[in-house]
Parts: sequence; structure tokens; C-alpha cells
Amino acid sequence: MAHTVLVVEDDPLIADLLRFHLKRESYEVHQALDGDTALELVGQLQPDLVLLDVMLPNRSGLDVCQAIRRQDGPQPAILMISARIDEVDAVMGLTVGADDYVRKPFGVSELVARVRALLARRVRAATSATGAAEPTPSLDRGPLRFDTERRRAYLDGERVDVTPTEYDLLYFLALRPGRVLTRQQLLEEVLGYSHTGYERTIDSHVARLRKKLDDLGGHKDLLQTVFGVGYRFVLPDERALAV
Repeated sequence: MAHTVLVVEDDPLIADLLRFHLKRESYEVHQALDGDTALELVGQLQPDLVLLDVMLPNRSGLDVCQAIRRQDGPQPAILMISARIDEVDAVMGLTVGADDYVRKPFGVSELVARVRALLARRVRAATSATGAAEPTPSLDRGPLRFDTERRRAYLDGERVDVTPTEYDLLYFLALRPGRVLTRQQLLEEVLGYSHTGYERTIDSHVARLRKKLDDLGGHKDLLQTVFGVGYRFVLPDERALAV
């Protein structure tokens, strides 16, 4: 069954270009030119992925992203498109729940590769939910527990409200406690692509994860920065040794 992709872009020429190339990938593609229409179509279509421009009429892509994440039911992957050179809008997109972003002007081949990577992760997540791709139904790392069948994380018994990308990143790091992983490794292994220049994506996801872990019990130090390199997962009783 073909994946369903919703393109939300107010420039008809760009929207048509994206729709053409995504259809060549055998996706079922729908299109919205503004935020209000996008939210209506998300409810009707329940797409697998939303390709969401930041600058939209009626409401911004950031508002649309937040509104999608507040909805009940199946959640699509969200790939944000930003024209801001300083990346403020793009990073804000990750903060409000986007899974990834691309900057304008973008190469169509790069964007399609990002879409493929996000949808491939959805397939892996659906497979792991059946128990077929995980060796154990849970993983315990100090105060943190992963329910791998439901793809949920719990801190001191309380559920952590993570996006699919945040779950994948936290789980990947927790599987390798003490090991230093570069931003490029995390891009390739977790997000599924190796384009340079997007390492800040990992920084934004880690910062958001730290805030969530801190809000639930002051455990932001589970994710430790190795300056100039990347990140590692450190258990509470090993923090002094890891500094």
C-alpha cells in the first residue's frame, strides 16, 4: 500500500513540483495551499507524512505543526521546509514537534531522500510494534524504561511525551551507554541520511529531550554533551566517571 504524503506549500509552482517528484516515488500525494486546509486534510486523510512549509497564509507552518501534534489518533511524520537562512524557523519547527527540516532553496533529490528516510522509519516503527524487530519488549537504563512494543519511554515510571524522532534518538543513545556518538553518526543511524550541514538538527532534538527529562525529574544529565564531538548516554552513577 502506497504511503500518503500531504504537501503544504502556498507557492503553487513549488507545490506542483514536489507533487510531481513524490508521485514518481509511487506515493499518494495531496496538496494544501494554506494552514487551515492542511489541518482539515490531516484529519480526513491521516497522511503518513506532512511536508510543511513554515510561511503559509492564515496561520504559520509552526502553528499547523503544533495543532497536528495536539490531535488525537495516528500522528504523521512532519518534515518542515524553511526559507530562513539563520535556521530560526527550522529549529523552532523541531521544538514544536517536527521530525526534521530542509532549507530553501533545496535540491529535489535531497528532499525526496529525506521523505524516504522518514517513511522508512515509520515502517521500522510499525514492525517493531509487532515485536518482530526488537529482541526484548523493554529496555531499562537507570530511571529510564523503554516499552519497545509501544515505542514509549518512561522516566521514574512517568511517561515521557516524545515525538517519534525523539524516541528513536533517545533509544539509540540508551542502547549504547557511555559510548560517544558523533552528530553525523546520529544523523545517519537515527534520521537515516548523511547530508552535511544539518548537524544542528541533532542538537535541537537533544535539547528538547533534555528539557523533557529535566521537567519530569531533573534527569537532563542522562544525555551528556561531548564538546566538539557529539553526545553520549550516561547513567546517574557513572556521571562522575564520564566527565
